[in-house]
Amino acid sequence: MRYGFCHIAITPLRKENSERSEMISQLIFGDCFKILQQIEDKIQIENFEDQYSGWVDQKQTIEISQTDYKAYTETPKQIVNQAQTHIIQTNQKNKQKIIYPIYLGSQVIGEKFQVGDILFQIIEPHHINKPKTNIHSLITIALKYISAPYLWGGKSLYGLDCSGLTQMCYKQIGVHLLRDAKDQVTQGEEVKTLEEAEKGDLCFFHNSVGQITHVGIYIGGNQILHASGQVRVDPIDQQGILPKYSNEYTHQLNKIKRYL
Repeated sequence: MRYGFCHIAITPLRKENSERSEMISQLIFGDCFKILQQIEDKIQIENFEDQYSGWVDQKQTIEISQTDYKAYTETPKQIVNQAQTHIIQTNQKNKQKIIYPIYLGSQVIGEKFQVGDILFQIIEPHHINKPKTNIHSLITIALKYISAPYLWGGKSLYGLDCSGLTQMCYKQIGVHLLRDAKDQVTQGEEVKTLEEAEKGDLCFFHNSVGQITHVGIYIGGNQILHASGQVRVDPIDQQGILPKYSNEYTHQLNKIKRYL
């Protein structure tokens, strides 16, 4: 088995081994993965955190040893807590240095660390912190994404989808959710009604044939934070989401799940 590490800010994860293929997710700086196969310069990978599989450009990742993979995945992480911070990347072989930004939700294993032949150093160490597994932290993080544009397959402030939003918010408090809404709904404990819902619960919504197609974060007061066009807050009731701009429900409530 071969292993890899995402050493740049964001890398598209595609359905097929082509640049024209649909982006189904993204790798974020600090993600580790297994390499399942390679076709020319494209590699099919399985992300360590959510076992999500897809194709990436090999040039946008670095290959690492099993020892480095095991060490990195087993070491407690710290999370970038600002919209962006900056990192110095130094190649230990040729001493070439590069400075570039990484974004909210990226994970590191300290202010200074090495993966393979690459040494990384966070320039603004106050921009990282250990995950705090509580509802207050979750809601504070979720609100940072307000107005971020909707992007199918996205997981960053610069574009994300509904389940990318929920996954990234929970990731930053140390709780690992699966990638898609239809899989996230299989996790957690069920909450029977919206009246019993608490801040941080996830609300799932179905389409006309009953399939789970949308998810958002309940923030209390019959309000939901979700990615629909952009990350926004809308009213919710037991039937679903009824935005202030509409006379019709845009999403039909299916289930509510609790993870904390």
